[in-house]
Amino acid sequence: MRLIRGWEERYSPNKTGDLQLSKATVYGAIGEEDGLGDRREGEVRARWDEGHLAVKWESSDRLPGAVRRISEDYHGSDRETEAFRRAFAELDDDPDLALHRIGPGEWSTSQNLVVSAKGIDSPYLFCMSREPTTKSEWEKLRTALPERYDTWTVTEDVDAVQFEIECGIKRWLASQRITRHAINWAKGFVTYPFESAPPSGDPADAFRLARWFRKRTKYQDQAEYRFAWILSSDELEDIPEKIVVELTRTGLALFKPWTPPLG
Repeated sequence: MRLIRGWEERYSPNKTGDLQLSKATVYGAIGEEDGLGDRREGEVRARWDEGHLAVKWESSDRLPGAVRRISEDYHGSDRETEAFRRAFAELDDDPDLALHRIGPGEWSTSQNLVVSAKGIDSPYLFCMSREPTTKSEWEKLRTALPERYDTWTVTEDVDAVQFEIECGIKRWLASQRITRHAINWAKGFVTYPFESAPPSGDPADAFRLARWFRKRTKYQDQAEYRFAWILSSDELEDIPEKIVVELTRTGLALFKPWTPPLG
């Protein structure tokens, strides 16, 4: 498997001799302005059934402003359907709120709530992309990533990259005088299974690294492959958002110059 990576040349490993790893939350925060991360990546949601809602159509044809979406199982009368159409005409679609019809003038309401990640640290990420083999694939990737990238490298040995970076992480821990620690890791291609928000699921997903390997479909042209590491230690009170790990000569040799396909 061949993976490529874009860099600002001044920050490429062959210039600096090291790599900067940032937490997933950092990428999410800059996603909208820089195109790298997705502000909804890593998000876990769970469905909460809130109760019932009754509407008297003879007195008002507008629904409460908190309701944004009719569920797919809604089948109302022509009058109700028209009232819904008018009520939602000026409201933004919100996939987190829904209305489920029970009977004439009566609905149950549900909401998809974001599971709190308080106290759960986000992983450090190192991201690459599947190598494009045609000019059209390259153009899609080039458009999906920041314009500031002006140099590209290719890597063939994914396991070696993981090993070298983990050695660098351990050297960083040693430099901080951390002797007791744990490193949990995951790697693989990112999937792009949802348009606007991840579907509701098991709240326990908040504790799993797999949640950081899902993004919205708008990012699918990145064809992203990720490495993720979570560090934990009772000797480290404040885990920084970014760390710099040094690479050995062997590690640096894993990032070879790459030229885009011409056709």
